[in-house]
Amino acid sequence: MKNFEFKNNIKIDLQNISIVDRGLKLVSISDKYAKEIFCEFSEEVTRYMAPKPTENINETLDFISCSIEGMKAKQQLVLVITSLKDEFLGCVALYCRGNACSPELGVWVKKTAHGNGYGRKVVSSLFQWASNTINFKYAIYPVDRRNIASRKIPESLGGVIFKEAKVTTESGNVLDEVVYQIKA
Repeated sequence: MKNFEFKNNIKIDLQNISIVDRGLKLVSISDKYAKEIFCEFSEEVTRYMAPKPTENINETLDFISCSIEGMKAKQQLVLVITSLKDEFLGCVALYCRGNACSPELGVWVKKTAHGNGYGRKVVSSLFQWASNTINFKYAIYPVDRRNIASRKIPESLGGVIFKEAKVTTESGNVLDEVVYQIKA
């Protein structure tokens, strides 16, 4: 898998990122958030997502550990979303996929925080940070065709559909996925 290439050869520690924008904070994932991630990454939240909820806190800790290793390798950036008062809201990520780095964006927000536009705000903030920091021509944003709220996120960034596929999730459901391309 390809690594992120940073503009101007700057050195960035992805394990210590903090982005404050649009009334929200994005901070690098850590074990500190394991309980909230485990409790809030529910079946309802993952309805239109490829991963399934973890079955126990140890699986959540494994996910966090793998995320940290991916950040050390400069292949992904996984951030926790909080309010300015440190209320846990969800996670947003940027993954380097395949041989060429066209980063993939992804987000989830806890059920009780749905409907507040947090997904759009944090993806926009992360995309802006990535555009200023990482060398890439475009990012991708896969989403289930039926998930209208999530489709508005890449569309708000000028994203256009360039690929469609049927994807079987870890839970065995089939997503009718459209993949948006968002130019840097």
